[in-house]
Amino acid sequence: MKQFVQTHLRNFISGIIIGAAMLIPGVSGGTTAIILGVYDRLVAAVASFFKDVKKNIIFLAVLAVGGVIGLLGFSKLLLKLVELWEVPMLLLFIGATSGSFPLLVKKSRDGFKLTSLLWLIVGFACIFGISQLPESLFAFDAHSLAGFATLFVLGIPLAVALVLPGISFSYMMLVFSIYDPFLAALSSLDIAFLAPLGLGLVAGVLLTTKILEKTMQRFPGPTYFAIIGFMFGSILEIIRSLPHVPSGWEIPACVLTFAIGAVGVWLYSRNAE
Repeated sequence: MKQFVQTHLRNFISGIIIGAAMLIPGVSGGTTAIILGVYDRLVAAVASFFKDVKKNIIFLAVLAVGGVIGLLGFSKLLLKLVELWEVPMLLLFIGATSGSFPLLVKKSRDGFKLTSLLWLIVGFACIFGISQLPESLFAFDAHSLAGFATLFVLGIPLAVALVLPGISFSYMMLVFSIYDPFLAALSSLDIAFLAPLGLGLVAGVLLTTKILEKTMQRFPGPTYFAIIGFMFGSILEIIRSLPHVPSGWEIPACVLTFAIGAVGVWLYSRNAE
């Protein structure tokens, strides 16, 4: 019983952190899930939902409730911290992402090979290509019938950004011109905006996780090294978003926050295993 409570408490807290981090441009929800050690379980629970319905419902419900609380209750606090100490906080995210690499290499079962490097480059290239898309690529009236359909369709690629590490959900919303409307809809609980987007997200998540689960099982080496490439791309995006090169007091602060992120996640992932 004690282990059951501890496991679900950890999943609940993980959900809060994932939800809070999702709205920070450049930070990926999938990357955050990997850092917290719940990514594989999350993919399996969605993709193979009917294999153990009760267990998967409990896991997903706990994670989802935490995610909603994090999104609604803590994302503004986290965004404020990034606003006040932007460079050190972003180095914390870079360190946390870097600290998860040893676990991913281990999960690949292949170690570093020439083909592993190739898949890493492929993953990195995908993220780099997405980052070149101009912000506000689309423009539409969210509350029209066409807007309803558009939000549903946009929810599918946004779901890919949710599931795949390295792709920032918030950046993709900026590309689709719905970042600010999404924040406004969340604060006012605008169902006409949130419902079609949510339906599209559900459809996209179901499709993406099914494909991802199969590739993780059948081709762990290429899949995990592509994910590492995604995460390298995510780190590049965070570096590109830095307002300036660290100087003065920021240099030791950035070294400290990077080390805290990297070592903390590395120790956490070892313990989670």
